[in-house]
Amino acid sequence: MNNHSSASSIDTDEQSNTTKTFTAWERRTRVWALVLAALTLIVAALVVLVVTRTWQLADTTLVLALVPAFGMYLWQTGKIRRRHAILCEPFPPAWETVLQQDVIFFRVLDPEQRRRFRRHLQVFLGEKRITGIRVEVDTTTRILAAASAIIPIFGFPDWEWDQIDEVLIYPTRFNQEFEIGDNKDHNTLGMVGTGSLNRLMILSKPDLINGFRNTTDKRNVGIHEFAHLVDKTDGVIDGVPSVGLDRQAIEPWVDLMRRKMVEIEAGKSDIDRYALTNEAEFLAVTAEYFFERPGVMLRKHPVLYEALERVFNQNLRTRAGALRRELLRGRRRLGRNSPCPCGSGRKFKKCCLQ
Repeated sequence: MNNHSSASSIDTDEQSNTTKTFTAWERRTRVWALVLAALTLIVAALVVLVVTRTWQLADTTLVLALVPAFGMYLWQTGKIRRRHAILCEPFPPAWETVLQQDVIFFRVLDPEQRRRFRRHLQVFLGEKRITGIRVEVDTTTRILAAASAIIPIFGFPDWEWDQIDEVLIYPTRFNQEFEIGDNKDHNTLGMVGTGSLNRLMILSKPDLINGFRNTTDKRNVGIHEFAHLVDKTDGVIDGVPSVGLDRQAIEPWVDLMRRKMVEIEAGKSDIDRYALTNEAEFLAVTAEYFFERPGVMLRKHPVLYEALERVFNQNLRTRAGALRRELLRGRRRLGRNSPCPCGSGRKFKKCCLQ
C-alpha cells in the first residue's frame, strides 16, 4: 500500500514539473531551428526564383519556399518532441527502488533535487543505449549506469550528454583488446572509447554495481568514466576540463594536481595510487573520492575538495553529514572494530568511518 501511494505521488510530482526541465536547452534548440528554417526559406526562395525565372516574389514562390523551411524546423525540433514524450512517461517504481537502495547520492537529495535527478535519468535512458555484451542488462544495471552519468553533471542543470551514444556492459573485466577473461591482463574496469569506439563507453557489470554498493572505498567506476567525459568537453581528456575552471583557475589546478601526486607517490595520501597514471586519471580518481566520501575529502584534502567543488559546480558540504548517516544506516551494518570494507586492512573506525 505504501509503495503504491509513493509511486503515485512521484508520478504526479514528476509530470507537473515536466515543462520546467531542460527549459534552457529547449529554448536554444528552438532558436537554432528558427535560424536554420529562415536560412532554408531564403535559399529555397532563391532557388524557386531561379528555376521559374520570374525574379519576383509571388504567393506561389513563398508557398514553395515555406515547405522546406517548415520541414527543416520540424526536423530540428524533433528531439524536443521526443524528449517531451519521454518525460511524460510515469517514473517506473522499479527504478525508484534501485535509486533508494543503491544510490546514496540520490537518497540525500531534497525533494526538488530528486525530481530533477529522476528527469535526467529518464532522459538519459530514453536517448542513450545501454547494451549488454554477453551479459544481461537488468534494471539495476541500467539505473546505475545512468546514475553514474548524472552524478558528475548534477551541478549543471542544462547539461547535455552529446559526447556519448551508447554504454556497453561487459560481464567482467577486460583487457586493452576488449577481450573478456580471467587472465591477469584482464584488469580494466571501464573505459571511454576512442577512434572507432568514439561515443561509446565500456563498463564491467560487477564493478559498476560494486561501485555503488561498496560506499566506503572511494571507488566508483561509473563515476570515474563519466568524469573523463566531463573532462572531454573541450575535446581532449587531460585532467583540465573546460567546465568549472576559468582561465585563471587552470594553472593553480594543475599545480595542485602535481603537488597531490607527489604526496601519493611518497605514500602520504589516502588517494588511490591509480591517480599517478596521469593528470586525466587524477581527476577521475579524485572525482570518485569527492562524490563518494565528500566529508572525508573535505577534512583530509580541503584545498582539493574546494577545487573539485568548482570543477563539478557542486557543494556537497551540506550533504556530507547526511551521506555519513546513510553509510551508517547501510545494509551492511559494520561495527566500529570491524575490518573496513574498502580493503585497507584497517579497522572501520580508523579508516572510512572517520
